[in-house]
Amino acid sequence: MKSLSVLVLLLLIPVGGIFAQKPTSSQKKINELYTDALNLSRDGNSVKSAQKLSEILKLDSTFYMARFALADLAHESGNLDIEINQLQKGLALSGEANVSGFKFLGEALFKKAQYDDALKSVEHYAELKKTLTSSEQLLLESCRFSVKAIRHPVLFMPVNPGDSINTTDDEYWPSLNAESNKLVFTRLVKTDIKGKKIARPQEDFYYSNWDSSGWHKAKSVGPPVNSDENEGAQTLSADGKLLIFTGCGRPDGVGSCDLYISVNKNGKWTMPVNMGQPVNSAAWESQPALSADGDTLYFVSSRAGGKGNMDIWKAEKVSVSASGVPRYGNVTNVSELNTQGNDLSPFIHADSNTFYFSTDGRPGLGNTDIFMTRIREGKWSEPVNLGYPINSNRNEDGLFVERSGERAWFSSNRNPETGWDIYYFTLPDSLRPDPVSYMKGIVYDAKSGKKLNVDITLTNLTTKKVVRKISQLENDGEFLVCLPSGSNYGLNVSRKGYLFASENISLVNDFSKKSPKEVIIRLQPIAVGAFTTLRNIFFETNSYQLKEESQTQLDEVAQFMIQNPGVIVEVTGHTDHVGTKEYNLELSSKRAEAVVFELRKRNIAPWRMKSKGAGFDFPVGDNETEEGRSANRRTEFMIKEIVNE
Repeated sequence: MKSLSVLVLLLLIPVGGIFAQKPTSSQKKINELYTDALNLSRDGNSVKSAQKLSEILKLDSTFYMARFALADLAHESGNLDIEINQLQKGLALSGEANVSGFKFLGEALFKKAQYDDALKSVEHYAELKKTLTSSEQLLLESCRFSVKAIRHPVLFMPVNPGDSINTTDDEYWPSLNAESNKLVFTRLVKTDIKGKKIARPQEDFYYSNWDSSGWHKAKSVGPPVNSDENEGAQTLSADGKLLIFTGCGRPDGVGSCDLYISVNKNGKWTMPVNMGQPVNSAAWESQPALSADGDTLYFVSSRAGGKGNMDIWKAEKVSVSASGVPRYGNVTNVSELNTQGNDLSPFIHADSNTFYFSTDGRPGLGNTDIFMTRIREGKWSEPVNLGYPINSNRNEDGLFVERSGERAWFSSNRNPETGWDIYYFTLPDSLRPDPVSYMKGIVYDAKSGKKLNVDITLTNLTTKKVVRKISQLENDGEFLVCLPSGSNYGLNVSRKGYLFASENISLVNDFSKKSPKEVIIRLQPIAVGAFTTLRNIFFETNSYQLKEESQTQLDEVAQFMIQNPGVIVEVTGHTDHVGTKEYNLELSSKRAEAVVFELRKRNIAPWRMKSKGAGFDFPVGDNETEEGRSANRRTEFMIKEIVNE
């Protein structure tokens, strides 16, 4: 709503001449009081201004300008009830003489969540004005949306996870790892250990772990992440080993608020470091959101070059430091989603396609609402409001959706007695992302038993696209990779001086039945007799014709041979026990030959490779089950000799 002085100008009433004809003594008094009220309001003395306006109404209850002025003062103080009451009384007296009054009334009713009445007032304003500004059009569309949303609510039953997480202090901004068994959040600590209020409330990170007994009592993340400064608005990587958060007003800051990063190594967080330019700027950066593969960082910034007040930006991972800290650059504005308003709290789900964010620049129920969009064929779909009562006339932001896509976490101050608390709820089907599984593994040296940091590559075997790459610098022998549904994945684990290992994870069919896969991989040092199973070599049924999905594994084998030119290997084919011994021996031999032939096509010298068929003589699984027979149908790769390079 406009200030009192601007409102007077809008109504075309001159300050010194309220009455067109020669004023009476009573009218002179009203004129003086009104001028005094206007001056007092301009000087910031709203109490005395309101007193003057009340005196006017005692003299003349039909003087609608006093009503509008009182509404304006109520607006400035945030008293919606008085603002609405005075606007309604003023409009009843002025009729359509004050067109803007209908917009102001609509805005106040909208903030009060009285959407039906707000829509009537704003629609009447639109009829009178004919042409609307962009902000007025947004208000009209928001009123129309809200009326429909209230009449068609979505299922929403928020659950408080309990006092292990929530306290009388404020808790907000929940983040979880891909396993959904570690929750990190921000707590605004207002009291000391004895329960007494402290002079300077402190924002720190806390975490809680989940097991079969429920959520454990939250503990402080502690130093060096928590400090004497405030920390907040964080994102946790899928494997739980990377924390990116917001720090403001720090000595090493680039702008007012910057993004900082810390890595968890062997159970301990490293000293946070400023992410630097170009991620941080002289402006305000906050609210980071990291993709599950760690390659893209979304965040909010007020920097120049955006579309509105606060915009969502993204940065790509460009390198990894010697200490294992990823570096991000190539910062771009997510212009397809940003508006002229405030676009906030981005969150990219582990499916890498579904994106949630908050904004006040799109039709909603008031303040910031949460929206969802999906990336389809490289483009963002039209954002969808999550609906009522997930969204309300309050600010909604900070949504986090679990890897499964079934449950979302958020924070709210819906209970005034406890302040801000963390809640979770089951997402309606239409608002869920694509389901995602994961593979979790530990890599050991097969000889010493010590954990090995390794290079890890996850490839979509159908598209041959690398979907995740983890360097030796980024892991300590443990890894976790997210696996969106509908694809067949190949995992390659390698390290110089060792024979590589591979795993296959097919999520093409029956995804709902798939459980996360946990593996233990023992890499064998390069030596005669060392062998590995080529788990991503596939053949057509009862054939030695290689499937197209085998090409990635063949490339990996060829790369190993190129990097180790002195290695001579033997490729052995194995089958299940379906069919005769002679048939399976011949089939396994031809399959091994087919692999060697493909490697020759990749310029591996023929003398470095031998092939052999073993038929079904060496089973590793139960031939009475399909799972066992599948394990028996395999191709093995063994080092037979090492010659001088």
